[in-house]
Amino acid sequence: MTIEFYGEISEYTKRRTDRLKKRYFGQWILALAAVLLIATVVASIVQQAFIALLVCTVAVAAVGAGLYFAPMKKAIPQPWRVRVLIDGDTIYWTQYLPGQEKQKKKHISDIKRVYRTKYCYYLVYNDIANAIVCERCLLKRGTFDAFEMLFEGKIRSKTIE
Repeated sequence: MTIEFYGEISEYTKRRTDRLKKRYFGQWILALAAVLLIATVVASIVQQAFIALLVCTVAVAAVGAGLYFAPMKKAIPQPWRVRVLIDGDTIYWTQYLPGQEKQKKKHISDIKRVYRTKYCYYLVYNDIANAIVCERCLLKRGTFDAFEMLFEGKIRSKTIE
């Protein structure tokens, strides 16, 4: 069975994808700030470089919080015209850019998670920053039921404000 998504990703989905990626990196940076906080507490106990670690911890936490709570961009100028073709156990992803094409080929077994939102699916094979976006309104061949059966057990619903 072949499933194909083809067309230009909407501005709404581009903005939500940007926010999802920012939150992902914000969470990792906040986790780093928590580790630095533990190091700061240990440094205060042994009285070694407490102030320097405290300043670093506050700076890293501020960057992480800034990414996590950053507002969405008004517009993302570059069009995202994509084709996602799922044929058998292989996913072919093509992004059409002015003057060039970017292509990826992944196996369905490489997909760790699939996030289902109201308007799209994110096929996550490494982390959310490298996810393949399949907007629901761009489905050209196949059905959503067939798509969800391919990724059974990996699909998680996600809300992105």
